[in-house]
Amino acid sequence: MGFWRNWIGYPGQRHTVLHTAKTVDPQDFDAVGEKEPNIDIEIRRQDEVGFNGCKETKMDKGLDFLVWVVGTQFTFWTMWAILIAWAVIGIVFDAPNTWQVVMQDAQSIQTYIWDTLLMRQQLMQSFEQNLIWAEFSSRVATYRRLLSSPDYVDSEKIESAEKLESGETKEQKYLSNIDYAESSAVDLPVEGWFDKMSSFLNEAIGSLPAVIIYWAGIFVWIGCGALESSTGNSPPFTGVTTGSNPERGTFTNTWQMYINTATAVVLLITSVFLQNVRERHDQYVKKTLDEIMHLDYSIEARIRAVKKDMEPNLEMALVPEKRTIAIHAIDWYADMIGTGIGVIIAIFVIVVWLLIGHPMNWSDNWWLIIGTYTGLIGFIDGFVLRNVYMRMVNQDESTYARCKEEDKVLFGELGLVFPEEPEVPPATLSYKISVWVNDVCSTTWAVGVSLLIVLGLIICASALRWSEMGQLLCNTPTMIIEGFFLIILMQAHNWADEDVRKEVHSLFVRRKILFQYVDQL
Repeated sequence: MGFWRNWIGYPGQRHTVLHTAKTVDPQDFDAVGEKEPNIDIEIRRQDEVGFNGCKETKMDKGLDFLVWVVGTQFTFWTMWAILIAWAVIGIVFDAPNTWQVVMQDAQSIQTYIWDTLLMRQQLMQSFEQNLIWAEFSSRVATYRRLLSSPDYVDSEKIESAEKLESGETKEQKYLSNIDYAESSAVDLPVEGWFDKMSSFLNEAIGSLPAVIIYWAGIFVWIGCGALESSTGNSPPFTGVTTGSNPERGTFTNTWQMYINTATAVVLLITSVFLQNVRERHDQYVKKTLDEIMHLDYSIEARIRAVKKDMEPNLEMALVPEKRTIAIHAIDWYADMIGTGIGVIIAIFVIVVWLLIGHPMNWSDNWWLIIGTYTGLIGFIDGFVLRNVYMRMVNQDESTYARCKEEDKVLFGELGLVFPEEPEVPPATLSYKISVWVNDVCSTTWAVGVSLLIVLGLIICASALRWSEMGQLLCNTPTMIIEGFFLIILMQAHNWADEDVRKEVHSLFVRRKILFQYVDQL
């Protein structure tokens, strides 16, 4: 069991995580600019736990490193270099079937691995976000404890009941000196050209028009199936379109190969794009939160210096959501994907596939096997990824709302004006349609339907004795649906990222107002 616990982890488990914000000593941190906190160091290294509330394993840390690597510019540009090289080779050699199969198999393996990394990425990013907001909640509890008492200002320096020449109390003067306009004009980190380009392309790909274009292409392909095309059969032929071995036909294996190749390219681009833009957006948000935590450190240091109080911050608990049996099963499968188990299974499958290549004479059926397996598994992964992501976004939104309410109570107790939220523009028709599609595809029922579809495809392929036609039957619809799911997952990420940035901006404004207040004490 030691190997299992140290390397694999605990699939499906979700435990309560206790987290306490670090107590800031005024002697170590007495002014803005003196010390820069780092979220990765201050948050994750303090707890050393993973998204399931269990201690991080060696495999967890290795996967986190891989998630970072595949989200880099190097991986992004490597993908485009490979895609361009593949296209050039196809042009030079007149796009033979082998050229198409190589792309399909390579992409199938790539997407299979990327599903593991995408799942890992979203599990860890959501968990880290909740840890960070627990940090802020822990400090707000300390601010309320120290600032809500009537003697929060050093009595030797200031008499709270003493009137100023203007007739104001000292406390009223503090409130009148708050520059709300200056606090609202926060300077967020500036994104570089690559970040802006990635965000723009991600929004373009993950949009309703892109979804419409995608499905329009699929229906055009279906219509083209009725046109005669090469069957890919070897001569001698029994006729042009007749007999058991015709030269040409309708809805042929070659026709299916075309859409498999096209969707393989779509899956390659969308999976790499999604991984990259998630990582870059996460790094951007972390930079902003670093600056906010910097302000938080300054606020706490100032209050503790005035109050001469070093009582530790309140311990916060991250309690896992109550789960049904179905959701627990989905989380178990998600952990199988996003932990060391998924990696081990992927390596095992690829090794077995390579080993049986020689006994099968490296035939077309052998080439299709890996695509068939990864296509069926990737189909289920797409539904699970979307379901888990939806639940995480909902959990994150409830966390933001709770932290905002805590800040509102604090501001009310101090007599500060709580900054107003910007008005949300009315939802457009395309947005409503996109939300509906995302919601439908994210339900627990959708995951169940995906399992039934896979079961049906396996039965059909078995009836066809897992021939080339049978395997293509498993490949084609699953790749089409998986491509669609990655597009709407990009769309969902764009919405979630926009919401996170709004919440982080609002938090930044609130902390700047609070800093102005305590800086006068």
